[in-house]
Amino acid sequence: MHKYLPKDFLKISSKLKENLDEERFAHSLNVMNESVKLAQTYGANIEDAAIAGLLHDCGRFFKTDVIAEETKKLGISISKMEKANPKLLHSRVGVYIARKVFGIKKKDILNSIASHTYGREKMSLLEKIVYIADHIEKDRLYKEVHMLRKLAYTNIDIAILKSLDITIVHLIKSGRPLFEKTVTTRNFFLWMTNKPKS
Repeated sequence: MHKYLPKDFLKISSKLKENLDEERFAHSLNVMNESVKLAQTYGANIEDAAIAGLLHDCGRFFKTDVIAEETKKLGISISKMEKANPKLLHSRVGVYIARKVFGIKKKDILNSIASHTYGREKMSLLEKIVYIADHIEKDRLYKEVHMLRKLAYTNIDIAILKSLDITIVHLIKSGRPLFEKTVTTRNFFLWMTNKPKS
């Protein structure tokens, strides 16, 4: 077993494998591995990165056709945008599952699960790592991924900005609505990476 794997890796991965389809489970392992490499690059807590990467999609325990109903049962409020696009709910539901099913208590790990879909302003280093790892893991095949992979290991903030640009352009071209948090996050990183140096 790799030295960076969390102590409960076998227990966590076994539970994930039971509740995710094969492709989603493989993706979770890929994001874990990418998160660990990024943590090593940027000096983040490697075990936290492994756990957050592994669990980032645990909200996918609920299939898209039932996640809105299950979210309501958990007492989590749903916005109009989330109601129209229930896939967006998996990050918030994932926080609940990470706490209740896997016993995760670290706020930074839970925040990383919560923000991995559309990001947020002032993300922690761990949140940034999991967010971009989700976009660049080894099985991602979209045309800009090679550029993002290089950026992720040289300037993670610019990599996040570029990934948000790519996401927004894709949503516009496909005629889909933009989630306001995606736009807010993009504007924050645009300002942060372009602000004048004092």
